[in-house]
Amino acid sequence: MPAYNVAHVLGAALASVLAQTYKKIEVILIDDGSTDGTHEVARSITDERVRCWRNMKNLGEFQTMNKAVSLARGDLVAIYHSDDVYEPTIVQKEVTYLLAHPEVGALFCMDHFMDDMGHIFGGTNLPAEFLGRESLRYEDVFPFLVRHKNVLFRCPTFMARREVLDAAGPYDGDRYSIAADLDMWIRIVRQCPVGILNERLVRYRVGKGQYSTRYNYLRTEPEQFFLIMDRYLTEDAWQSKLSRTDLSEYAFHRCDDETFRAINWLLKGDPARAAELLRHGYTWGALRRMPTLRKIRLLALRFLLWLAVQLRPAGWLKRLLHHLAYRRRSVPC
Repeated sequence: MPAYNVAHVLGAALASVLAQTYKKIEVILIDDGSTDGTHEVARSITDERVRCWRNMKNLGEFQTMNKAVSLARGDLVAIYHSDDVYEPTIVQKEVTYLLAHPEVGALFCMDHFMDDMGHIFGGTNLPAEFLGRESLRYEDVFPFLVRHKNVLFRCPTFMARREVLDAAGPYDGDRYSIAADLDMWIRIVRQCPVGILNERLVRYRVGKGQYSTRYNYLRTEPEQFFLIMDRYLTEDAWQSKLSRTDLSEYAFHRCDDETFRAINWLLKGDPARAAELLRHGYTWGALRRMPTLRKIRLLALRFLLWLAVQLRPAGWLKRLLHHLAYRRRSVPC
């Protein structure tokens, strides 16, 4: 459990892990150079199953995860979040599944969404096409990621066999930043099947202090998701294996990201760069093949953005674009 400036929620996260029905655990907590009271909260834990370390300077989430994995002594390793709350049976159910399915290298489950006040306001379900499946292979997973992005692997629910983590290698946070976990999961599923429990066994905290929220705010660089996917599209020759619908959906996601970045350029006072991204055009093929309300909304959003670029400056329109662009990113995907 890496922890950085989470003094106000760390106690609840640790308490939920220590209250697990499966008792044979060790908790490796690493304070990643926090500047609040995180270290003091960690030191106050007296449960002998908790082992605490502190990075004297901030190394980043994924470097800290790599350090935690190297310190783990168990045959099964789970990487949980320091700001989420875990249901008391998550470890028991994940361990039971992995022991019963020796061919599966890693496991995930579904999650609830929880606001900063601790109120649950929704959650995830296993996609219908995977219901009833004992496990998923690379051939199942990668086309799904192309079509839908990562609405499949819930990061704070991850548990894997130690030998699988060793074979996959460390998280590459330097290369992939916030998306290094997706790269890890693709590397794992390339070598062995993964499982997903269709149960919500964690309360995933969504708020302004969340890493992904900070990452996306006024972001003008392409989303790291595409860097990872483009790599494996090329390395594993997926272009010849994917359908036209798969590829058009992927193009839509890129168009969606470019639109978001264009809005951010406008909000940062650079309409010329916003216009440059708009010139890449809308993915009409994706709308024709699979019309959805989300695609129609994006088309409308692009029109408003074009209007804002032409009418510069138009404060009310910028405020509207900010509201529309960030409202749909307030719930994690």
